[in-house]
Amino acid sequence: MSFKTTCPYCGVGCGIEISRSGSNLKLTGDKASPVNQGMLCIKGQTLLETVGTDEDRLLSPSIGSWDETIHTIRDHFLTTPKHEIALYLSGQMLMEDLYVAKKFADSFGIKNIESNSRLCMYSTVEANKRAYGADIVPVSYDDIYLAETIFIIGSNTADCHPIVFNHVRKSKAFVVCVDVYETTTAKQADLFIQVEPGRDMALIDDLVNQPWFKDKKTLSIYSQGLTQSTDATDKVNALINAHIYTGNINKPGCGVLSLTGQCNAMGGREIGVRTGDLTATEFFSTDQIKVLWVMATNPAHSMINYRKIDTLIVSDFTKTLTTQDADIVLPACSWSEKTGHQKNSERRYLEQNAFLPPAGESRPDWEIICLVAKSLGLKGFDYQSAAEIWYEMDIDDHWAPQIKVDEIPVVIKPTDRTYGQSVNNGRLLAQWHSMSRTQKSKTLNKLTKQHPDSVSIHHVTNTELFKNKTVELDKYSKQPCFKG
Repeated sequence: MSFKTTCPYCGVGCGIEISRSGSNLKLTGDKASPVNQGMLCIKGQTLLETVGTDEDRLLSPSIGSWDETIHTIRDHFLTTPKHEIALYLSGQMLMEDLYVAKKFADSFGIKNIESNSRLCMYSTVEANKRAYGADIVPVSYDDIYLAETIFIIGSNTADCHPIVFNHVRKSKAFVVCVDVYETTTAKQADLFIQVEPGRDMALIDDLVNQPWFKDKKTLSIYSQGLTQSTDATDKVNALINAHIYTGNINKPGCGVLSLTGQCNAMGGREIGVRTGDLTATEFFSTDQIKVLWVMATNPAHSMINYRKIDTLIVSDFTKTLTTQDADIVLPACSWSEKTGHQKNSERRYLEQNAFLPPAGESRPDWEIICLVAKSLGLKGFDYQSAAEIWYEMDIDDHWAPQIKVDEIPVVIKPTDRTYGQSVNNGRLLAQWHSMSRTQKSKTLNKLTKQHPDSVSIHHVTNTELFKNKTVELDKYSKQPCFKG
């Protein structure tokens, strides 16, 4: 017996095949998947080492039965002004989970709803809107094989999105990498350009004069190294402008590809998980929010201005720094126990299929939300399966390798900036986010090596990383970064 599913880590969207022989499971890359063609990075290969019930697995609600827990949550929601309630979601949740969460917020009247994508990709969203009129990623992995030059900036693709980089290395393109130090990606590029931290705008503006950019079919690839700065939206728009000025847009092998960090960050963008009041960073940096429901993320590790919330509710599959702070902890299903859809970096809708039963009393995120919604008397939350939710969503899942976009450059005003000492932080090949899943793998722990010139965001909390530093926001997207 075999099952096909999708990797729950980054936004590449690799297909996985699970085969079962008796009680034994075997995991391989899905050779039929157009995304990874059977390839898997080391994190994907070791996923089975992270499933099961260890001492950290959450198996039952923290304050009693499900009925008692849901009634307690209901009472908090009914006795708290709605502008003091917030939902903090995650790109790790499936399309169905996010849809039900958004529907719940709209039905109950909660305006404060965001995801942890606020910390990584909102500058890309705003840049796309300014350039294309909508949040569109117009290119796909297919363009990697059609490009003559691949320009990588702000992305250690070889470590953070290995399967995309495998496609890059298999292509015949001339690879140019720009970064602040010689990363794994830089070492394998045909041309490495080292740039001082924060000073990449001048380099982007000069792309129109570089023969390997302007005279070739060029595909640009970027990630959070470009989007986590105080002028991040402008930088992304400057990169798109360079493609427009050189005609490297709306053609096979040409355009700008943003690599998303989480498996369903793109899905959250499509569902419209975005606040009508405070941003996610303001949930923690202001005193307005009194009741916060966190799902599938670990803000005690990742949030810049993390603070203690009066009533903190957390849904997760395992213990984290955030569940330790929580007043109410809800056991959610892990990826191996959940069925639904995610949307990857190239806009494909991919299926995630459960191949294990829910551990203990855990439930899918959408089902937990429905329990709370029904306890509050809200209608339309009687779903019996993820398939029923997907049917209601009525999404056009047709996929095209390229989407035509406007070719009107965005006017960018010069910004004067004072540059100080910088801290380089990055992800490691063998770990993921706050390591709540990857740290369960003995193989990954043995392979973990930290770069001497950078700080691993897996091993340091943002509270520590941002200590004594001034937090700034990108002026268009309000995506945070730090100064100092």
